[in-house]
Amino acid sequence: MIIVNIDMGHYELKIILDGDYQTEQERLGDNFEEQVFKKAIAQAKRDGWTLPLLIKIYEVTEG
Repeated sequence: MIIVNIDMGHYELKIILDGDYQTEQERLGDNFEEQVFKKAIAQAKRDGWTLPLLIKIYEVTEG
């Protein structure tokens, strides 16, 4: 499981993605965090969240 914490100032959104953290990290290499972040944003939009245009603070962790 991959967890992406997105800090939006007034609130924090935790998005849980399917997949193995280490496997995805090996597969994506240097682009791991960026690609996982993009997947998390897409998932949040599918779930109906309204997100700010610029998100600067996020953390990708293993769950």
